[in-house]
Amino acid sequence: MLRAVGEPRRIERAIKRLQGALKGIPSRGVRLTWRGGELRTTIHWARDDAYWWAFEPRPARDALLLGHAPDAPTKRESITCEINLPRAAADRKVAGIIAADDRGALYLCHSGRMGGSRPGQRKSGFRDFLADGVWRKLRWPDGEETEALVIAPLDSPRLTRLLGQFVDTVRRFKAGEAPTARTGLCVEPAIVDSAMAACDRRLVDVALHEELAKRGLFGGAEDLFSLRGERPQPLFALVADGGPEELAMAVGSLSLASARGGPDVRPILVAPAALADPDSDALQALPFAFVRFRWRGARAVFDGLDDALE
Repeated sequence: MLRAVGEPRRIERAIKRLQGALKGIPSRGVRLTWRGGELRTTIHWARDDAYWWAFEPRPARDALLLGHAPDAPTKRESITCEINLPRAAADRKVAGIIAADDRGALYLCHSGRMGGSRPGQRKSGFRDFLADGVWRKLRWPDGEETEALVIAPLDSPRLTRLLGQFVDTVRRFKAGEAPTARTGLCVEPAIVDSAMAACDRRLVDVALHEELAKRGLFGGAEDLFSLRGERPQPLFALVADGGPEELAMAVGSLSLASARGGPDVRPILVAPAALADPDSDALQALPFAFVRFRWRGARAVFDGLDDALE
């Protein structure tokens, strides 16, 4: 279970780490507007991930301001959302949370309370909109337990990409768009993996879906991976970080799912290219097609995907 960080010095160090990890092209003197206010400040455009960010100190908290930006920012921009992070102690009254796992790894989290910009939108509606997000139980310093959305691990090299996903999700929620349907691409993991692995899992799942879409291997929103003709439907199990328990569960889940589907499915195991040699050799001996993924920047790329789909 994650724990909300409550020590002021540790929160301060975490916020500085977050500021140092975020990348972007600076744009100075930008006028930011939102309902009921405005300010002029420097923003940083994460071009590849289509958003800008800025930190703004407020009394007793820091505000991470975020805006959707597929194109270069102008001298006037609208804020999509802000994540308030309290400095003095953990505070359930604000949405931003610095959390730690059992190994001491730090995460940027959100309570899930999100004010909409359309009449009738409930602050709790964001939880339903992002039902497939990385939601985890969170224990506060006073012992109370709630649920929080894990946006990104602070030490992840893919932090900027993960934060961009969050900004785009908030934009779609506030615009009243329909939630993105689950791809149905991978068999569900049999265990709840670590928050860090779960964040990477979502990135790999999206990248794999995009690669299959390029190949025309889906028929529509309700029938995503039906191949043309009489060929079997690919069924994937994804190993996100290569841990032995996760690997064993993925192999077991894929075996069971493929046994249920019979000849109508083609089981494919997707695992990190960096998997240790003994495990890699063992995987090659399994009766599944095996696809390796590696990271190119913040994007997962796949080796052997076309061969696995044959």
